[in-house]
Formats: sequence, C-alpha cells, structure tokens
Amino acid sequence: MSKDYKDRPKRSWREIDRKKDSSKHRQEDRPTMPKHKKVRAESASKVYKSKLDAFFEGDGKAPDHVKGKLDSLESSSKEGKARANALKAVRDAGTSSQANKAVAAYKKKWALPPDYDILAQVLTCSDEDYLDEAMEMLEEMFEAKRVPRRAAILEQRLRRVKTLAEEPDLQEKADSLIKALRLFT
Repeated sequence: MSKDYKDRPKRSWREIDRKKDSSKHRQEDRPTMPKHKKVRAESASKVYKSKLDAFFEGDGKAPDHVKGKLDSLESSSKEGKARANALKAVRDAGTSSQANKAVAAYKKKWALPPDYDILAQVLTCSDEDYLDEAMEMLEEMFEAKRVPRRAAILEQRLRRVKTLAEEPDLQEKADSLIKALRLFT
C-alpha cells in the first residue's frame, strides 16, 4: 500500500498559507455578531458619541449615567458649588445691572462658558466689554456649526444690543450675528 506522492502537484507556500487561513479554528475575519446587529450597534454608538460631544461642547444634556456622576462631583467640591452658584446668579439676573454684577462676579474666577443660555443672558448686560466677549464666543460657536436651542431669545437679545449699543462695531457685529443665526432656523 505505498502511496505515490510524485504524481501529485506540489503546493506553493502561498497555497499552504491560504489553506491554513481558511481553517475552522481561525476566527479573526469572522464576524462576532450578525451583520444587522452590528449595524444597529454602530449607529447607537454614533448617536451616543454625538450626544457626548454635544455635552462636552456645552450644548447638550448629559446622559443619565454621566449626569449622576457630575452632580455628585459638583455638589461635593467647594469650587463646583461656587461655580454652580455663580452661574445660577447669571441665569437668574432680571435686570441689566444685576446681570453686570453677576457676570463680573463670575468672571473674577472663571471664563465665560460656551453655553448659549449663559451668553444670551450676558447680552442683557450694559457693559460693552461683556457684550463684545459674548458676541465673539457666539461667532465662534456659529462657525463651529453649533445649533442654538433657543434661537428666538438669542435673536431678541442680539437685536437689543444692535439697538442700544453705543459703539458702531458692536452694532455691526450684532447685525452680522443675527444674519448668521437665521441660517440655523
């Protein structure tokens, strides 16, 4: 029962390697989950990442599991409490003099955050330095294509600046921001 190996064609190393790669035991190229589940998981991941990006850019709500962690951090540190209270004072300011005081107190320790609601409140100030800084930040946010949630309020505040500002540069900047804001709506 001798086998004659001489009649059989000799395999190349490439063919031998290809044979090894198609082994049942090799699983690198095989999908770990069905294709329809993989597509669903990838799209959910993209949505989650976009929400996180929006949150860290200051334009979105934190996911629930992150919100709980942030609340505990903010309430546990003195710096976090002080910053939260200062932001609350800016948000709650009813008049331009109250807004000036609240923004001045906030800016002693921190820079203005890139948050449309806070910047809209800063636009109620009578101090033109604060107005200029807020409009610069708004311009950067518009260029980054960050969509404002309350565009009507922001437009109203920009119209107020356009009407009441004494410096022509501020009036022109407010007018150009109003035009840029209309592209989002």
